[in-house]
Amino acid sequence: MNGGDIVVSLITAGIPSAATVVVAFFQSRTMNKHAARQSILQLIMEDHLAVQEGKLPTNYQSVLHEYDIYKKNGGNSYVEAKVSEYKIWFEEIQKQMKK
Repeated sequence: MNGGDIVVSLITAGIPSAATVVVAFFQSRTMNKHAARQSILQLIMEDHLAVQEGKLPTNYQSVLHEYDIYKKNGGNSYVEAKVSEYKIWFEEIQKQMKK
């Protein structure tokens, strides 16, 4: 086996391996983003239901934590708008409780 054969063998084996690593990275990122999105929406809904039942919302910090994960993994403006609305709503609930 000469040097050229070795290079061809390395390229032949290396390209599919590199492609697999890149695809796995992007799939993981997408899965993390979708999981965080679902968690955020679920947590917000749970807090709204709790308030309707006369209980206090308890998921504020969890929503913010999941939102950080969502943004880190390429999240978009739809969830950003939902989290902004949630923050405003949560602050209003906090004000009402202090009265």
